[in-house]
Amino acid sequence: MNVLLVIGLIMLLGVVSGKVFQKLNLPQVMGYIIVGILLGESFQGVISWEFLQSFSPFIDLALGVIGFLIGAELNFDRFKKYGKSIYTILLAESLITFFLVALVATLLTGKVYMGLILGALASATAPAATYNVIGEYKARGPLTMTTLSIVALDDGVALIIYGFASAFARTFIAHESFSVITTIGYPLLEIAFSAFIGAVSGFVLHKIILRVRDRERILPITFGTIIFVVGLARFFDVDAIFAAMILGAVVSTLQTSEHQEMFDLIKRFSAPIYVLFFVLVGARLDARIFAKIGVISLAVAYIIARSVGKLSGAYIGGKISKAKETVTKYLGFCLFDQAGVAVGLAIASYNVLSKMGPEAQMAGLLIINIITATTFLLQIIAPPMIKYGVKKADEMYRNVTEEDIIQEYKVRDVMEEDFFLIRENNNLHQIIDIMKKSDGYIFPVIGMDEKFIGVVSLGEIRDTFYEEQMDQLILAEDIYREVDIVVYADQELKDAMDIFKAKNIDYLPVLENNRTKRLVGQLEYKKIKEFISREVILRQQELET
Repeated sequence: MNVLLVIGLIMLLGVVSGKVFQKLNLPQVMGYIIVGILLGESFQGVISWEFLQSFSPFIDLALGVIGFLIGAELNFDRFKKYGKSIYTILLAESLITFFLVALVATLLTGKVYMGLILGALASATAPAATYNVIGEYKARGPLTMTTLSIVALDDGVALIIYGFASAFARTFIAHESFSVITTIGYPLLEIAFSAFIGAVSGFVLHKIILRVRDRERILPITFGTIIFVVGLARFFDVDAIFAAMILGAVVSTLQTSEHQEMFDLIKRFSAPIYVLFFVLVGARLDARIFAKIGVISLAVAYIIARSVGKLSGAYIGGKISKAKETVTKYLGFCLFDQAGVAVGLAIASYNVLSKMGPEAQMAGLLIINIITATTFLLQIIAPPMIKYGVKKADEMYRNVTEEDIIQEYKVRDVMEEDFFLIRENNNLHQIIDIMKKSDGYIFPVIGMDEKFIGVVSLGEIRDTFYEEQMDQLILAEDIYREVDIVVYADQELKDAMDIFKAKNIDYLPVLENNRTKRLVGQLEYKKIKEFISREVILRQQELET
């Protein structure tokens, strides 16, 4: 089938299903994934395995964008605030999950090496669906910050745990000697090199953005840098999503508040990427895996043990580090997702085990099947669990943006009601006296009937020929200019902000309504922007106290 036709079908069905799930009060990402399952291998749909393979670079790109945006939330200044609890909870939830799953898998299979490997894979938490759900519900607060930090660092911890587990598993199977360099050195080197790529690229991107005068170039430069970082990480075979996270974190820390627009641009641009990505994730999941003997019971046991590990580990880590109560109680629900790293490590373990004899090869196949089956289920279970966690922590719809503030207000709520005005019969001397009392540049003019008729600016006064003997002769009605761009008190503030931007003006008179034309206030763009910025900062500070 035509590739563009398939992509169009994916996008449209994904958006529709996301909306349906949103109406059902469920995360949109569930709709995307289910559409993928229906279109993919599970039901012999239009998304073939060959199609999925050709889209591997796009999946890497999508993960890079997700990593970049997660990194942007992990501004190092904010990270310091929760640092102690983050590291304690990270170690607790990873290690407790590892030990619980390892114990259960060992008891069910009778093989210690199976338990070790499955336990290591269970410790990883996928960031994609987690970030998507948090973004959809505009979550913000200690739980959200801790969740994003944990999923950013979890892969690194999982790699180290897997290094140990894999080394011990090989020792159990083939009685090999234990190598510290192979077990610890390689994972740490991979993490360090990923961080190096992201940090250097972030510093360079920061310097470039500071010198950009044409704001339209910010998006392609930022997007191009993300692609470059992901491509470079893939070239050196290191963790691309971690490199992208470091990129986002470094840029977010270095950029001042007025240069943060790159993140808003990437967020807006990323919506179709998310839809396509999660539909393709769903298409990769094969429901037929549950028909294989021995998979269902072990998969269910794995999910229960992993869920208990994440919940109890986050709770214990929170208690030890004296984290906020909402973090301690609900963080575990936000760590259910499992995807990329677990699947990748499962494939890596199969490649190792397949060279160690028939029994080990069968164990490797079973590991892939278990991880595939549990990933299938967890991709469906995780989004509502994440939503539950942020809802119980009262962090839904708390990530206040300037657009959110603008949507809340009408013009009358923010207009200046105490201002200087000029009447049409004021002479030039009186006009100048009025202007001296104010730091404004533009002044509204009303007629004898109290209706708004126009404005006078300082520029127009300068242009007026002024002599001492004429200051009583020139009246406001002689020098005012009519304006046809006004707003009304009951209009939405968003309408006024759109007019400011579209007309490139910085002043708007506010009339009572279209019938009376009575002047009731005024808006100055600079003052409105200052008000909105203050509101955003105040509301965000309230959440972090």
